[in-house]
Amino acid sequence: MVEPGTAMLIGTGVNVVGGLIGGNRAAKAAADQADRENQATIRRYEYDIAKYDLDRQQIRANRNFAVQEILTKQSNEGKVADFRDASAAQQYNYNLSIRNQQQSSNEAQFERSEQIYGTQMDLNVKSAQTAAENEARSLEEIHTERAFDLQSARLEALVKEGQLRARGMSGRSAMKGYQVTAADYGRQAAQLDEAFSAAGRNSRAVLQEIATDKASADLAAYAQRMLDPGDLPMPLQPMDTPRAEFILPRALGEFDFGPEPVLGAMASPSAAANRVWGSTISGIAGSIGGITQSYIQNQ
Repeated sequence: MVEPGTAMLIGTGVNVVGGLIGGNRAAKAAADQADRENQATIRRYEYDIAKYDLDRQQIRANRNFAVQEILTKQSNEGKVADFRDASAAQQYNYNLSIRNQQQSSNEAQFERSEQIYGTQMDLNVKSAQTAAENEARSLEEIHTERAFDLQSARLEALVKEGQLRARGMSGRSAMKGYQVTAADYGRQAAQLDEAFSAAGRNSRAVLQEIATDKASADLAAYAQRMLDPGDLPMPLQPMDTPRAEFILPRALGEFDFGPEPVLGAMASPSAAANRVWGSTISGIAGSIGGITQSYIQNQ
């Protein structure tokens, strides 16, 4: 039969051995856990470093793309503005050409109108002058004809008076014959004077009509006379197309990338095992101390 003290020592030994085995396993597990955590920390750091580098590349690429996009927009807007300026200049030159041609045509028409007006006025003067000269010549012919007719009447009166004297008529018969001859001559002279006066009145009326016709012709020519066209307004000068200003993104700084990743705190496998061994040894020591105290009390 085993003594109680021996049994207690055997149990204590079993407990100590079991504690040592369990402590060894726990320490190894703690060390493995610490090592896995360290590997995970290293992989995380490597990932953060790779992502940090890719983020820097992306930021630079985005800025370069933004710069190229702005420069392209600026170039396109410049092309559009140049096209509009060229179109406006072409339209201005076209309008200016039309204006100049119209101005030249107006000036040529005005010059031609002035020539026609001057020619018509000269023609009116010549026509009126010719008509007046013809009327004056007609009146002069009437005057000459009157003088001839008056001379003929006087000669005829003298012939008749000579015939009366040749007949030897005297007294009242001769006087009566002379009176008849003188009366006939006076009548013819009066008729000639009246005809000449009527011709003069008619001539004055004709001259007045000629003057009226000339004034009417002058007025008609003046009505057909073209007004001075003056100068046509110049087409408006085209204004330059406004161009927008573009601002490029500022240069990148280190602060745009943010802080670099840092390696996290590393767990020590030996420290983790030591912590396990510390708690295991404390438990074994407590067990041995408790058994010793019980053994002393039983003695």
